Amino acid sequence: MKRKGNIYPKICEPENIRRAILNAAKGKKNRVNVQKVIINLDVAVEKMQKILVNNQYMPSPYQEKKIQDGVRKKERIIYKPRFFPDQVVHWCLMQQIEEILKKGMYYYCCASVKNRGILYGAKYIKRILVDDRKNTKYCLKLDIKKFYPSIDKEILKRKFRKKIKCRDTLNLIDIIIDSSDKGLPIRKLYKSMVC
Repeated sequence: MKRKGNIYPKICEPENIRRAILNAAKGKKNRVNVQKVIINLDVAVEKMQKILVNNQYMPSPYQEKKIQDGVRKKERIIYKPRFFPDQVVHWCLMQQIEEILKKGMYYYCCASVKNRGILYGAKYIKRILVDDRKNTKYCLKLDIKKFYPSIDKEILKRKFRKKIKCRDTLNLIDIIIDSSDKGLPIRKLYKSMVC
């Protein structure tokens, strides 16, 4: 696969940043910190563009939060980045590299991929079982314990380098990946990046 270059200028475009702010704000528009950014959207776009163009982005510390996940209420620790600038930077990046990442992605990877949620995966599995000529009798459901915290950051960075050759974009990805102590913190952005 040919590596993609010249991505960073697109990440820094005002329209990309504006769209990133609005995407990051979905479902959060009643929060005071989000409202402040949306009310002053043009100022926020200009400020974010300056940060990105000058390669001055430094991640804020994550807010740690315990949640009860799933039917069995499995306890998970998730890490919430600040809305501005962190979530906005993540969106600026993903809006430009998502299609690049999807090209090499397994077709039935469903985690946090647009139009490929849990129902997409369940529908596929049901279709396999209905059309099953081999009379499958068993189905294995599993969860890899501590998957995201166990991800080797250097291997992940090498995988990005196989798809992207734009030095500034790779530096931004490295900054985001290195923003946690061990592995990757559980949050939506990374789910779509590692599939």
